[in-house]
Amino acid sequence: MNVAQLIDHGIPADEAGPIAAAWAWVYPGIREELTKHVKTAKALGGDASRLTELRRELGQVDRCTHRACTQSPPGFSAGAALRLVHEVLRYLPLELQGDTHRLAALLADWARVTQTRAERARAEGEAHGG
Repeated sequence: MNVAQLIDHGIPADEAGPIAAAWAWVYPGIREELTKHVKTAKALGGDASRLTELRRELGQVDRCTHRACTQSPPGFSAGAALRLVHEVLRYLPLELQGDTHRLAALLADWARVTQTRAERARAEGEAHGG
């Protein structure tokens, strides 16, 4: 995920920069940790399916190809990214958690803005007989 992709998906440049920077900083570490957990779970005979799915979905968010990001109208889904980041936190070592929480805060702020805009548009549509 980079600034240009986020801008193309409807996030203003002043918001896209910090989100892309935070993502680029923590995503490689998240992916590495999830890969370690998947390998460990498989080696111990455990079920790694959710970890594998979480790693796949985060990769899709990274490429801006996640289902929530490509639905009509297309756009980056901060809510979907936030849900995945919250879920992955339980698998991360302490040294990755602080930066991951900062990323979650940026995503939460953007998700709130998106939700407020959708509610406002819905209210305007209802007020105009829509």
